[in-house]
Amino acid sequence: MKKQTSFILLALAFSTLITVLYSCKKDKDDPDEVEFDRKAMLANMGNQVIVPAYADWLDATNTLDSLVIDFTGAPDSSRLIALRQAFKDVYVSWQYVSPFEFGPAEQVLLRTNINTFPTDTTQISANISAGTYDLSATANLDAKGFPALDFLLFGTGKTVQEMISLYTTDPQAANRITYLKDLSMEIHTLASQVYDQWTGSGNYLNTFTSNDGTSVGSSTGLLVNQLNYDFEILKNYEIGIPSGKMSLGTPLPEKVQGYYSGFSMDLAQAHLSAFESIYLGKGNAGTNGLGLDDYLTLLKANYNGSMLSDAIQAQINKARTALAAIPDPLSDAVVNQSATVDAAYTELQKLLVLFKTDMPSALGILITYQDNDGD
Repeated sequence: MKKQTSFILLALAFSTLITVLYSCKKDKDDPDEVEFDRKAMLANMGNQVIVPAYADWLDATNTLDSLVIDFTGAPDSSRLIALRQAFKDVYVSWQYVSPFEFGPAEQVLLRTNINTFPTDTTQISANISAGTYDLSATANLDAKGFPALDFLLFGTGKTVQEMISLYTTDPQAANRITYLKDLSMEIHTLASQVYDQWTGSGNYLNTFTSNDGTSVGSSTGLLVNQLNYDFEILKNYEIGIPSGKMSLGTPLPEKVQGYYSGFSMDLAQAHLSAFESIYLGKGNAGTNGLGLDDYLTLLKANYNGSMLSDAIQAQINKARTALAAIPDPLSDAVVNQSATVDAAYTELQKLLVLFKTDMPSALGILITYQDNDGD
């Protein structure tokens, strides 16, 4: 699947390059004419950024599900360690598809079903104890997905051997195994459904590419809105709330993403990289295609006397540096290194203003969602 994808990506990259060169030639011939081929940008975004990200995530969910079956069939330390690594890999890859909550993902409420955190450990324990549950029920939204797996694989035992005993000798071992397998299977099923809708029977890729206006409901409008909505999850839920930004300065370490596994900052860094990829139109193969930055550049969008596209890239770099300064586990850092966490939050806030106010204004995109944090 990856070799075939690479060939397609190379072909599309060449096609996109031709389109860009043609656009540049037109601009040179008539400097006053401002044209941007949004359809080419959407084609690049869909083929190089979105679909490959979903393909990677789908592969990762398949690996996770296979290792869950392997571990639950014969729980031991080596299988648990392998499963924990697969969990980290699939959780990081999720961060790259989280911003695409429109079309097929929106239809299945993917973000809500996959990554509602913090998880409800009381509900998880009740489900395991009962042995019967409805994972589609609203009451179980925070008792499944990656946050629940985080608890089941890292948080229910102090040592590896204690964790293994929960899946072998514990009175609830059989039910816990079934619950773990059900959660993993649901994630893999949702990933398969969304990927198939983009590339298979649903052919949403064609719908996404063809809907090349800028009005509410257009693909560019959906992309910019969900980029911002998801970026607020990074700023607020992954960093701000745990550091006390919405609790009068009182840190809430148990609110961090990946609380039990302790790799919250790996997830945050991946999330920021996902936003940069969307902004640049840069796929996971490393090809920098037609993106929102090119759109802003062609429009000559200004920011304090400089190019807005340059200002956004510079702020992305500052946010990345600030996030990298925070050590894991973040649950400790929000308590013991609050100044470092606050500095990162400030850089993310500055980037949000550029993403949410300056960029949509220049592109003529209306932000249609509402938040509750006063941005």
